[in-house]
Amino acid sequence: MELFVRSIYFSSAVALGYLFLLYRSNPLRRLPATTVTVCFVVGMLGVIPVEFIRLLVPLPTSGGPVTAFVTAGLVEEGVKFTLMWGLIRRFAFPDLAEPIDVAIYFGALGLGFGVYEDFWYVFSSAYPAWSAGNVAEFHTVFAGMILARALPGHILFDALAGFLIGWAWFSPGRRRMWWTLAAVVIAVGTHGVYDLVARYGGMIPLITYILFLIGIFIYLRAWALTQSPFRAVIELIAGERTTWPYSRSPVDYLFADGFAWPGKPHGGMFQLFPVVFSLLILYPLLFGVVYLINSGLALVLR
Repeated sequence: MELFVRSIYFSSAVALGYLFLLYRSNPLRRLPATTVTVCFVVGMLGVIPVEFIRLLVPLPTSGGPVTAFVTAGLVEEGVKFTLMWGLIRRFAFPDLAEPIDVAIYFGALGLGFGVYEDFWYVFSSAYPAWSAGNVAEFHTVFAGMILARALPGHILFDALAGFLIGWAWFSPGRRRMWWTLAAVVIAVGTHGVYDLVARYGGMIPLITYILFLIGIFIYLRAWALTQSPFRAVIELIAGERTTWPYSRSPVDYLFADGFAWPGKPHGGMFQLFPVVFSLLILYPLLFGVVYLINSGLALVLR
């Protein structure tokens, strides 16, 4: 049990830092922390249907493009995409007010999925040395796996796809279909390339690829903010804008939760700390539930 809990918190420390940065990535307002947390938890639970599919369908696992783009990319991103689309259908205004909201939600969902995956790699790799009582080997393997899993992956695949899903959600007609298809291609493609580079390219190419994805995220974030209705409200009040191309009125956005112009964004952070505190206490239990369900599926279906 000690190794189980230690693996949970150590493998999650950096990942939760990424979640905080993602949560703060919209400088205009803060999304409700409870909604972001729901996406994170749903992402962690998304490991279960992925394991179920892999147990039922004989997919290749020996490496190579098929494993990277199908066994990992298509299956995992397909499940996460389905869960995300189901969630945003339930989110009403102002929880879902602009495309960047979906990028944050989907990034949080992807991070929840990746946190459990990181835990599993750390726990399963360190367990043999732990059970054998080999302290030196355990510390070497444990620290090495945590460092290896510290690089962002799922959060980037899904945050990038989230922008496209957001544009799909707020687009009419056929454009919604094309943006949705592009989101799937981006998620599966970036995931597959990541796995190939990690397996065959080494650390320097992998870090270069991650920096490339971060650059794309920063660019899309900047572009989305220029189109934000919250920025438009500021411009309208300041007399810098005379048109209003959004379906909702400026008043709706002006009084939306988390938007505090002309001051700094607030709202979500006041919810974040009690949510995080509760989550930290329930964290091992949540991991334990997912772990037991996956273990039960493996015993039944294998």
